[in-house]
Amino acid sequence: MATMTFSKSTHILNWPGFGSWTAVSGGWGEPLPTGMYTVERRKVTGYTKSIGKGFRDETGKGYFVPLTPHFSTIRTGIGIHPDGNVPGTQGCIGIKNSANTFYNAIASTSPSARITLQAID
Repeated sequence: MATMTFSKSTHILNWPGFGSWTAVSGGWGEPLPTGMYTVERRKVTGYTKSIGKGFRDETGKGYFVPLTPHFSTIRTGIGIHPDGNVPGTQGCIGIKNSANTFYNAIASTSPSARITLQAID
């Protein structure tokens, strides 16, 4: 069973016990492929201004949480980040509201935590 779910139809990223966020995938490319992913907790960047504008929230700071698919795909560089700059992503999950609270939640988990995400239609 997945730790998190992202519904591409309702645009909700849900992490029971931590919260739910309005999010988008696609718009500037193909949306996140449906399937199971590992959330690469050990590879999460800091919450910083030293990241591309497309990964920043309304505070001017941002982060990137890498995702590794449990299935074969040619897609690379998939992750979760604030939906900054222009609306939409190139296939990542772009958090549209309170992106800092998602970062606080992921940062509060142990680096060795096993976190998964199920992307559904």
